[in-house]
Amino acid sequence: MSTLNYLVKGKLHYSNILLRFKNGRKFDLTVSTDFKIDPKTWSATKQKIKNTSGDKTKDSINNHLSDLKKFIMDEFNLDNATGVYIDKQWLQQKIANHFNRPLNESVSDEIYFVPFTEAFIKRAPTRLIKGKNKPVTSSTITKYNSLLKKLKAYETHAKTTIKFTDLDITFYENFVHFLKVEETISTNTVGKYISTLKAIAREAILKGLPVNKKINHPNFFVPTEKSKDIYLSDTEINTIYKHNFKADEKLDNARDLFIIGLRTGLRISDFLRLKQTNIKDGFIEIETQKTGQEVVIPMHPQVKEILEKRNGFPRQISDQKFNLYIKDVCEAAKLTEKVEGSKIDKDTNRKKEGIYPKYELVTSHICRRSFATNLYGELPNMVIMGITGHTTETQFLRYIKTTSKENANKLKEYWTKQKEENSYEQLTLKVVK
Repeated sequence: MSTLNYLVKGKLHYSNILLRFKNGRKFDLTVSTDFKIDPKTWSATKQKIKNTSGDKTKDSINNHLSDLKKFIMDEFNLDNATGVYIDKQWLQQKIANHFNRPLNESVSDEIYFVPFTEAFIKRAPTRLIKGKNKPVTSSTITKYNSLLKKLKAYETHAKTTIKFTDLDITFYENFVHFLKVEETISTNTVGKYISTLKAIAREAILKGLPVNKKINHPNFFVPTEKSKDIYLSDTEINTIYKHNFKADEKLDNARDLFIIGLRTGLRISDFLRLKQTNIKDGFIEIETQKTGQEVVIPMHPQVKEILEKRNGFPRQISDQKFNLYIKDVCEAAKLTEKVEGSKIDKDTNRKKEGIYPKYELVTSHICRRSFATNLYGELPNMVIMGITGHTTETQFLRYIKTTSKENANKLKEYWTKQKEENSYEQLTLKVVK
């Protein structure tokens, strides 16, 4: 027979309320609840603090003791049924979990989300990705660190310390508001932070930590909005390719790297590190840095001509120089049409929407978007995804940037071509009297 009682020893000064948990002859455990009271106020018979006038804490402590008793019995039944060893350490840990406090100062990552995130990041380089048996990439670790920085900034702003039990809808709304208003971050970037936060919280759940169940509520969602990103049409890419940059070697080199990015659909982290060893039987083969996927891409004629011209790949440059030079490349190629988009505001260091010359909006991300958009509708989606490395069609379709007018013109062209191929005859209608 199992019994669970509270004890208060001593008669002088404030004493701990002890919890005694006994299960027949199997165990008899006594640990402290860390509640301290005047022994004179304790009722051993009623197992609670007496109704003493002027005591403002009695109701709160009595409620906590009642809740703890039920919690311990529930946890015991669950763990005992699965063969968990019940000892004093088990009981101490359960009490700490119930009150959402660390068992000792060295394990604050079992209660607080930021220390857990820090520990999670430290373990990341040795953690294998399921299904790939490869460690977490450096870009993913950078993403974790970006979230950590925002969480610390939020704690400073809100004058709080985030516990696992705090991860509810109120926290979600406050954190999203902080990111959007105080940090002036775009909705899609906020969504990335929330997505990363939920991934780390799921890891905490797997470790049995007391994460608030609201983390999985539909209202704790990843916010997104349709971004006003641009892409380069096939005609624009050809214009860039044909432009003469012989008078400026750095732009000529950047243009060639740009064409390789546009014609392979690779991320900048991949196409800037291509080497001759990546070419096999007329195909480009590479393991992507971000996802670790093996992708095989047929060599576009323009890429082949660049490699022949240079007797290999263009000179490698930094991401920063690439993004700077390709704006000059596109300006020289007369891509000056005013279009709607967003670019980094130098004063705020945040993206600002507006109407800008197209070349000002060009960044490395346009390579992948243009590749997917120009082939969309020309080849089955699964074929394009096999080259871009997208694992879901939802992810892939985010890269498609054709406008409604462009889609309408495609349909118009299709109908015109269909009419020509079928040689529709003009029918003369006669009026019947």
